[in-house]
Amino acid sequence: MQETTTKKIYDIQSLVYDVTFAKLVKRRISEAIKHMNIAQDDKVLDLGIGTGASLGFYPSQGHVIGIDLSDGMLREARKKIREQNIKNVTLVQANALTLPFPDDYFDHVFISHVISVVSDPVVLVQEAQRVAKPDARIVVLNHFQSSNRFVAMIEKWLCPLCTRLGWRSDLALPELMRKTKMQIDYRYKLDVLDLWETVVMTNNKSALAGV
Repeated sequence: MQETTTKKIYDIQSLVYDVTFAKLVKRRISEAIKHMNIAQDDKVLDLGIGTGASLGFYPSQGHVIGIDLSDGMLREARKKIREQNIKNVTLVQANALTLPFPDDYFDHVFISHVISVVSDPVVLVQEAQRVAKPDARIVVLNHFQSSNRFVAMIEKWLCPLCTRLGWRSDLALPELMRKTKMQIDYRYKLDVLDLWETVVMTNNKSALAGV
């Protein structure tokens, strides 16, 4: 995945995203956000906010900064903010691999369905670690490669097709954790056969320093 190509794909997908993929993941997004335990005046980074499928699930007491690379996705998110009169969300067009924020800025980071979209998932996690405060909660919601060898083989076989649609199907979570030196607090799926998994981590600055 290259960012220039990805941007073009999601500019087009933004026209139908809310009536296709967003419908499938809203329940998972709603549940994942609860695991951040957002408190009064907390700053939250929604890294890859897309069309704003997450907007209705954030509590009013925090402030959310949502970033996305796609003009089309951000256009749809802005519509939701206007229509729902949301006051605590700011949208920024930015590349997730080079975040325009200082170190130790956010109390929480939410990474929903974007880690398998970027060209370098390791750098994305490292950027999240950098801008998050020490011990901040980082929540990742995504599809990861199956631990079943047969299913993983199919996912690798399908990856070239999925890449054309804007994401990769063979991202292995254990390898990602090994390369970033992050530790998983816990992980879960809403259903036994769920394609998507939520991974909850506490930001470890020493892990970032050791990369």
